[in-house]
Amino acid sequence: MGQPQRPVSLRRSRARSVLALTFAFSLFASPVSAAEVPPCRVGDEVVSYDGGRWSRAVIDTWWRLSSSYAPNDLLSVWRANISGRGKVRGFLMGDFSAMAADARAQGIRLAVQSAYRSYWAQASTFREWVRKIGLARATKTSARAGHSEHQLGTAIDFKSPGGPVPWDNYPRWDRTPISRWLAANAWRYGFVQSYPKGAYETTCYLYEPWHYRYVGRDIAYEIHGSGQPPRVWMLNHPTPSPSPSPTPTATPAPQPTLEPTLEPTIEPTAGPSIVA
Repeated sequence: MGQPQRPVSLRRSRARSVLALTFAFSLFASPVSAAEVPPCRVGDEVVSYDGGRWSRAVIDTWWRLSSSYAPNDLLSVWRANISGRGKVRGFLMGDFSAMAADARAQGIRLAVQSAYRSYWAQASTFREWVRKIGLARATKTSARAGHSEHQLGTAIDFKSPGGPVPWDNYPRWDRTPISRWLAANAWRYGFVQSYPKGAYETTCYLYEPWHYRYVGRDIAYEIHGSGQPPRVWMLNHPTPSPSPSPTPTATPAPQPTLEPTLEPTIEPTAGPSIVA
C-alpha cells in the first residue's frame, strides 16, 4: 500500500520553499551563472587590481581601474611586425607576434587602430564621443575613464591596413577577411572578442568586432569553449584568493632533566610553508 499523499497545495508550498532556499543558497555557495550575471549598471567602483590579475579582471560600466594605474612594461605593436600605432604589455608580445605571422601566412595582414590608453586619454576619448553622439549613446559604445579595458594594456582595436578606423566602416568591417579571420582564430593565440554580437545585456557595450583582449591561451580556450562573453566567464571564474600562510606554532622550550643524556637527539621541525 502506498504512502498517504499530502494535499497538493501543501506539496506545492513546500516545493516553492525548497526552491527558494536552494536559489538563495546557490547565490553564496556557487559561482554566478550566465543567467545571474549582474546587470550593466553605471557606477564607479574601483576594482582591487595590482596588475597581476590581468587575465580575469572585470572592467565594465560599474567596475573601473584607478586613475593612477598604468602598466610599466609597455612595448610598441611594431615589435610584433604589425602596422599601426599603440603599445601593449610585453608579456603578450610572443603570442601577438605568432598570431600576426600565422595570419600573414594565410594572406591576412593585421593592423592596429589603438591599444593601451591611459586613464586620462580615455577621459578625453569619451568626452569626444559624448560631443559627437550624446551621452546616452556614448555610454553604450565608449567607456568612461577607468572603465576601458584598454587601460589594462592588453586590449587592442584592430583595423584593415591603410583603411579607415573600423567603427567608421561598420557594419561592413565585420565582413572583411581580417574580421572573419580574427573571429575564427584569435582565441588560439590568447585573444578573445570582448563585446560579441547580440550580447549587450551581458557585456554592457554594443558589438565591437574589432576589439580583442588578451587573456592568455589557456583562458581563451576556456572562454571560447564556453560560448560565453568574456565578462560572463570571468564573473563565473573569479581569480582565486591566495591561501593565507599558516601561523607557525611556537615550539615549547625543553625542560631540564635530572639526568642529562649523553647524546641528545634533535628532532627536525618543518618550517612554515610559503605561498607564492
